[in-house]
Amino acid sequence: MQTDEDKIEAMKFAMKLIGLRLRSEQELLDRLRRKGYAESLSLEVMAEMERYGYINDSRFAESYINDRINFRPAGHYVIKMELKAKGISEDIVDAKLDELLGRDVELRLAEKLAKKKIRIAGVADRRQVRNRVIGYLGSKGFSSDIISQAVDNAIKLDQDID
Repeated sequence: MQTDEDKIEAMKFAMKLIGLRLRSEQELLDRLRRKGYAESLSLEVMAEMERYGYINDSRFAESYINDRINFRPAGHYVIKMELKAKGISEDIVDAKLDELLGRDVELRLAEKLAKKKIRIAGVADRRQVRNRVIGYLGSKGFSSDIISQAVDNAIKLDQDID
């Protein structure tokens, strides 16, 4: 049997988590469950949080994608998988990725990472450098056509500088 005190405590816990950083609906619900709150109380708290606008998966996805673009660049595929793992619906993920991580933005990010990797590679053999950069960008979730174009552009720029 839940009391008003239980609900207040659960709301405070949820607000504390959201105060630290935005959370997806699924993340917050999982944290409430792990904290040991009853399912009915967790769902009630989630409904309140949503009603007041503290939980919004679309806003969370937008913020997450912007953070990934600006602080830890990654390609379309990796970001999509990360957001899906956080419980964001595929419709929201696809819409926000199309809006915020278009081909031009993704290519610019891949080129930036490729240039950085080429600078620190320290290998004279261009083929070996190219293979390392391709593998690196692939691990960051960029598509093969973005990787190919970014590596070509970055290597050309690097050769022009030499």
